[in-house]
Amino acid sequence: MRTTLSAIVLLTTLCLHVLSAASPASDAARYAAAIDQINAAHLRKPGRVTEDELRGQIPQTALRALDRVLKARPSPETADALLKCGEAALDLADMERFQRIRERLQQVDPDRPDRIGDAVARDRFLVRGIGDFEAGYLNEFANVTEAILEAYDEVFGFKEWSKVAGKKIRIRIHLVPEITRPPHFAPQYPYHSEIDMPVVDDSEFRSPTPKGQMMFYGLCHELGHLIAMWGDRDTMEDHHAWAHYTGVTIVEHMSVTPKYRGVLEKLRDAQWRSLSLERRNQGEPSMTDRAGVLATLIRLHDVAGPRSIGAALNYMEKEAMGHRINHVRYYRFKDLRQALDQTIDDRQTKAAVGEVLP
Repeated sequence: MRTTLSAIVLLTTLCLHVLSAASPASDAARYAAAIDQINAAHLRKPGRVTEDELRGQIPQTALRALDRVLKARPSPETADALLKCGEAALDLADMERFQRIRERLQQVDPDRPDRIGDAVARDRFLVRGIGDFEAGYLNEFANVTEAILEAYDEVFGFKEWSKVAGKKIRIRIHLVPEITRPPHFAPQYPYHSEIDMPVVDDSEFRSPTPKGQMMFYGLCHELGHLIAMWGDRDTMEDHHAWAHYTGVTIVEHMSVTPKYRGVLEKLRDAQWRSLSLERRNQGEPSMTDRAGVLATLIRLHDVAGPRSIGAALNYMEKEAMGHRINHVRYYRFKDLRQALDQTIDDRQTKAAVGEVLP
């Protein structure tokens, strides 16, 4: 009798263990943990591996766990598990699996997809939309982002956008009734660089907004922060002038370049934000305030050229100059001066740079 009772207890324990191990929550945790391990390993040695290649490292045990979540019967637990899996898939820019998860979530709990949103990935970035956007909105936004990055290529030639090489930039756009906070760089994510963009129009990306908020310039501006922060966590050596300089430079470049006319049809920020407008109010170069640093950067733009500035930033990234906070690049202007000296060959230009940045 005692043996029979022990056997029943053991069998019951084993059954409960099996049921628990195969639950949607535990399977979602297994899938998410596998992706987190891949990202963590990549963070330690980023090299040249891209997210497309990293997806090939997902173990079969994790993929089988995801399949079980996708096939689980509808329930609040399954919906929560699908949400967790969806976030994990986006952490590796795994769009094919993300869309499968999203479609299943729509079947399990139609109210949940708004919480996970939708997403579109391109070679260098992933756009995620949170809210009930009309069909085609995310692709339109992605086209604008792609054009901005192309313009940055033409003007500055920056090579590495993400704080972790190989990872795509993330841009999270969310539909809000009113914009109370401008676009901003969100540096807290461990494995990628992310920009947060509030928008009020669910049908198309227009800028300025009816209230005059310049979201197109804002996106150009925040991308400048991805390339470089100046100072440290407590002090902004550039007084927030660097991203403004890169932002107005790109807005102006696109506004005078014929191939961008189609992209800029609904984006009119150049009337109020441009390098030419900043020149009219340009003060004396200095490092004491925002106006002085902006004047310094414009003078540097004129004497060395934006391609030289881009080459210097690429050199600083390659040589790991400055320091990193949560892998975000923080530099000093003395680093920029040293990098310009290393990357500019013309002696006259070097001397001119030395007058701007002694």
